[in-house]
Amino acid sequence: MHRPPQLNPQQVHALLAGWYDIVGPPVGNWRGGHQGAYGGRQSLGYPSPYAYMGADPTAMAPMPPPAPMAPMAPPMAPMAPPMHPHHMQHPYYSQPLEAFPWPPRAAVVDAPLPTEANRDILPMSTGVPILPTQSAQITGRPQTLVYKIGRFVISNAGTAGGAADWIVNDIKIGNRSQFVQSGDVPGDMFATNAIDTFVRFASAQTAMDVVVVVTYIGLNESGCPFFGAMVGTAAV
Repeated sequence: MHRPPQLNPQQVHALLAGWYDIVGPPVGNWRGGHQGAYGGRQSLGYPSPYAYMGADPTAMAPMPPPAPMAPMAPPMAPMAPPMHPHHMQHPYYSQPLEAFPWPPRAAVVDAPLPTEANRDILPMSTGVPILPTQSAQITGRPQTLVYKIGRFVISNAGTAGGAADWIVNDIKIGNRSQFVQSGDVPGDMFATNAIDTFVRFASAQTAMDVVVVVTYIGLNESGCPFFGAMVGTAAV
């Protein structure tokens, strides 16, 4: 049977020194004992590597305390972006930040209520000629808080019969027809020279569609543009 080669004391010293470099000394686990086979102190049957390296684990010099570090400076406040010269003159930006109870931010607020009512006109025109027996749908969207329509008028311009050359098929406020039933209404009922049309329409809210559907029945073969308007009161 092949026997492994025996190590001399120098080889054992080199092997233990390499092991010490890898795993470090087990400081605190070594206690007094007897001399080992190679001149070292033993505990629990394992030779102390300090004996081979000429060092005493109980007489190691204490490490010096760390040098005190200088206190860190407080963090710098973030720099405000440059302000436009026009904003510097505004009284809002001239006040200190402590004057505001909360930081500025976007907010949704209620729109102010109307304080007066003005008589306004909502144009209802095609701008292009409408051929005989053809229909057109004119849509208007009043940009006011509330628009109460009091009268609808049809111009006499461009056709021999005036407002009588038009048939009003329907008038809608939003998605509701202003007629109590479906049907056509003669245009001369809404002529500009009529004393009163005896018609009151529903109120149109902001950006609500006001739709008028008309048909040209005049004798002008080249057609006639439709000119009309809603006259009412707008709350502002």
